[in-house]
Amino acid sequence: MGLGVSVVASLVNLFVALVLLKASKRYHSITLEANAHHLMTDVWTSAGVLVGVGAVALTGWERLDPIVAFIVAGNIVWSGVRIVRDSVSGLMDTALPIEAQNAIQGVLESFRKTGVQYHSLRTRQSGARQFVSFM
Repeated sequence: MGLGVSVVASLVNLFVALVLLKASKRYHSITLEANAHHLMTDVWTSAGVLVGVGAVALTGWERLDPIVAFIVAGNIVWSGVRIVRDSVSGLMDTALPIEAQNAIQGVLESFRKTGVQYHSLRTRQSGARQFVSFM
């Protein structure tokens, strides 16, 4: 009964995580993305528990459970590092991706024909907002 409840809860968490991940991309929200990855860690942890318990039950080899636990723990650590890294970079003002910078330069270059000149193009992103400045 307990494993059944765990499976249902994991499926709910998976659905919510996927919705949050989609919303994080739509709204460029590092908070929603971090929450989605946190929930996915819970899903993988539950899956690891099920695999560990199932593997021991099928094989009788009790060492499989701690092996799966170490793999799950590694995933938790990796996810935590990624969440912190992405959150810190999201809080710091970083340049826009090179594709966006190239698109901006393309638009500005189209005005050179009319005599408009520019220099010192700078871009940055702070949270969900994007900024462009030039002289």
